[in-house]
Amino acid sequence: MTAARFETLTAGVELEFPEYETPPAEPLGLVRAWVARACELGVREPKALALATADAFGRPSSRIVTIIAITDAGLLFASHACSQKGRELSVNPWASGLLYWRETGQQLIVSGPVVPLSGGESDDLWFARPVALHPATTVSRQSEPLHDVAAMRAEITSLEPCAAPLPRPERFTGYRLEPATVEFWCASGDRLHRRLQYTRVRGGWETTRLQP
Repeated sequence: MTAARFETLTAGVELEFPEYETPPAEPLGLVRAWVARACELGVREPKALALATADAFGRPSSRIVTIIAITDAGLLFASHACSQKGRELSVNPWASGLLYWRETGQQLIVSGPVVPLSGGESDDLWFARPVALHPATTVSRQSEPLHDVAAMRAEITSLEPCAAPLPRPERFTGYRLEPATVEFWCASGDRLHRRLQYTRVRGGWETTRLQP
């Protein structure tokens, strides 16, 4: 048994990673390519991002959010401004997000400032969501105490017959994680895992290969 197999059930997975030797000039195109390939290879929930934020005292918290889109400016996700992450981002607008794909032995780490989207951009995200999701999101005040489950369920049920989209709740907000650093991690069976880090510098990006 190889050393790798003592630590992981996916030690035999080793994808090609040509960009490790010849990195592109910027990372977001490669981020999109990795996510697209993960979808093609059948990775379960390839856009599930483990997002870490911290409060004003530096105390971290984390949760899974879904990447809605990857633009040239960063990764888009949505949440409630009143949620724990929303409150933390309002006082400490910096986050780190991790995509981990067990099936392919890959990780993507994106860290940087988080910017709330405009009302119009948040509207676009809201109305792009399936209408069936609107009632629960409209009723819920994410992360606040839940005192009466039955009452909340009844309120959601009362909105479900609506065939038309509901108005966007003001607290439903889109966010953009703008990368300051991006790390691509690709497993190798010999334990020399390939790590390629991009760091934003004045006028572009700097690339560094990191030791495993």
